[in-house]
Amino acid sequence: MTTYAILSDIHNETAHLETVLAYLARRQVDAYLQLGDMGARPLPMLDPLPVQHTFGNWEVSRLHKFPPERQPEVAAWPARLAGPGWVASHASPVFPPECTDLAATQRYMARHRPRWMQLFPSLLHDENAVWAAFAQLATENQRVAFHGHTHVQAVQQLDADNAYHRLKGPIIQLAPDTLTLVGVGSAGVPRDGNALRCVLFDDEAFEIELVAIPTQSATY
Repeated sequence: MTTYAILSDIHNETAHLETVLAYLARRQVDAYLQLGDMGARPLPMLDPLPVQHTFGNWEVSRLHKFPPERQPEVAAWPARLAGPGWVASHASPVFPPECTDLAATQRYMARHRPRWMQLFPSLLHDENAVWAAFAQLATENQRVAFHGHTHVQAVQQLDADNAYHRLKGPIIQLAPDTLTLVGVGSAGVPRDGNALRCVLFDDEAFEIELVAIPTQSATY
């Protein structure tokens, strides 16, 4: 069993990340997933942790902001992370096959010039992208997709009868015959209240906990 702490959209807010990491240090966490739009400044804070990174649109457009010696490492961050029954990405799990990592995505954008929202759609506001993400889960025989990008913590699910539901936490048990999209919220610049947000995921029980860490900061 692995318990993952899944965070996204830190946007260089190192003080907020420090608050989140202090909270997570008191929880039973085995590994961390960082889902992009982190920025360069938080990278040293995550270096000591067992963390896997994926890139967001911020990293694609701001790779040059990272220290030169770290840029090759960041350029190799994958578009998606995955394990048995789950996948994680910055926005939708649907990505052009050429976009295997950050560097390949930069080349794809230079060649094809897509709009940002074509590669990084909102799974909160783009209904077509939501249904495409559900279809991708079904095609890959995965049960849950974790994502950031929206800065809002939200859980959308299709049940065994293909009925759509919005789920509330804080604890959600994921049934085997469901497909679920989990917006993990923002650990740096939340848009859904005065709390920093992340998710805990038990990959054996397939249980998620929606975490909200209150803060009085007025920087967002």
